[in-house]
Amino acid sequence: MVSADFRITHASMARKVTGNLQNSLLRLQRLQEQISSNKAINRPSDSPVGTVSALRIRAEIGRNEQIDRNLDDANSWLSTADDTLVSVVDQINRIRDLAIQANSGAIGQTERDAIGQEMTKLRDGLVGLANTKYLGRSIFGGTTAGDAYDANGAFIGVAAAIERTIAPGTRVQINLNGESVFGATGADLFTVVNNLTTAVTTGVNIGTELDNLDTRTRLVQQGLAEVGARVRRINTMQDRASATAITLKQGLSQVEDVDLPKVIMEMRIQETAYQAALSTTAKVIQPSLVDFLR
Repeated sequence: MVSADFRITHASMARKVTGNLQNSLLRLQRLQEQISSNKAINRPSDSPVGTVSALRIRAEIGRNEQIDRNLDDANSWLSTADDTLVSVVDQINRIRDLAIQANSGAIGQTERDAIGQEMTKLRDGLVGLANTKYLGRSIFGGTTAGDAYDANGAFIGVAAAIERTIAPGTRVQINLNGESVFGATGADLFTVVNNLTTAVTTGVNIGTELDNLDTRTRLVQQGLAEVGARVRRINTMQDRASATAITLKQGLSQVEDVDLPKVIMEMRIQETAYQAALSTTAKVIQPSLVDFLR
């Protein structure tokens, strides 16, 4: 058997010591970086598994934030519809009161004409409410880019559903088509009000037209109830989205954020170890290392 003797030179010793000190400094630098950034992961190499988990959680946060924006948009659409339909019901009630007042028999034609004029203005106001828009989109006109109704009260919209995603795989309609709220063309609310106004000004019996108005009123109230149900559902989903956001952010914090007291303690230990290494190295190779480096 051939034995070999290995000679440890000052140069090899210096390289080894320098490498160890460099590794110790690198650990110190990473600990300092974690403390300053308050992040345990500053680059993928710090924790490949943690990086994958963080990316997955961030993607979930992004999807949840988009759903939250959809919920806000849906809530605004439906709140606008709710306020509008409440105003519609108020105006219908005023029209009904005027018609009953004109039918009392205690007023003359001049008063009838005045009541008829007010009813016509209220009818025009109803058409205006039916053309209410949110962010430039008609809330009762479906997918039309313009108004839902023309000046005569005829539906000119495009009956179609406008939906928003409020949860993964779950969508909700945020609009109401005009004909489902105000009635089909020819038997719609505006035609009924026109007929009632004519009956009032001509002095004929208004019983049939009042019944028709009540029927249209119930249809508007049904639309109002439907909007309310959707708003309640949206509010429930908003609460859920808020809770999900908190859970996801907590999960991301557990993956990315640093345990500050623990890292500070590790850094102090590493600093002590580095100082000890410097002191020991200086004592061991002091006589020859300086000469070698020169």
